Amino acid sequence: MGNTTLQTFELLDAFLNNKEVPVKEFYIAEYPKTKYYILKNGGTIDNANDVFQEAYFACWKKLSSGNFCPNNRTEIEAYLFTTAKNKWIDQTRAVGKRKTTTIDERLYQLEADETALNHESNEKEQQLNITLTAFENLGPACKELLTEFYFHKMSVREIAQKLNIEEASAKNKKYRCIQKLKELALEKSS
Repeated sequence: MGNTTLQTFELLDAFLNNKEVPVKEFYIAEYPKTKYYILKNGGTIDNANDVFQEAYFACWKKLSSGNFCPNNRTEIEAYLFTTAKNKWIDQTRAVGKRKTTTIDERLYQLEADETALNHESNEKEQQLNITLTAFENLGPACKELLTEFYFHKMSVREIAQKLNIEEASAKNKKYRCIQKLKELALEKSS
């Protein structure tokens, strides 16, 4: 628990003092969640990039102004994601208003579809939060390996070279790390 608090203050300090490396790492770690949400809700990668940029700037501005004093990293993550989600909803509503229709039935169907999408996205958001929490509980070696593979798109061969181990060992280690992540995520969802 103390580690999370330390990380929180480091992250807040990074935002308040414009420390590039931790802020960039946070950006890279949080972007996939927003991208997934927007793609699942009718957006494009360009939409996801634009919305995440706007939300990230709003989050940074709120943190640096002192108007938002989170107690932990999860609150910053939640604020960022909620801001992105609301910006996307606002954009889709604005588009919907420009494409007005006179058929009431169609509007009711859109509302029903939106309710179903919100329910589905809430479930997926909850699953993603469980996975992210499980990732935070992984050991540093597994975090580094999975981050290099999934976020920095390094090949197993490149990771093996970086870690100065055999490629087969890197592949086995990646497999074990994924299994550990799944195990931790299942524990959290129970």
